Amino acid sequence: MEVNKEWKEKNQEYLKELQIFLDKAQNIENEELKLEIIGQMLRCDEILTKLAINEINKNK
Repeated sequence: MEVNKEWKEKNQEYLKELQIFLDKAQNIENEELKLEIIGQMLRCDEILTKLAINEINKNK
């Protein structure tokens, strides 16, 4: 079942902080390290999103 993620995808504070992270990561000269760091952050974000969705579904 697809869950509406507008609560995350349209949150201006979240988007601002994500952009700051990506801007800083862009300055990492070592391309492999940069991709590892961005990938790890995205995995953490995915886990946190799944946890939030589970909590939202429990409280419906």
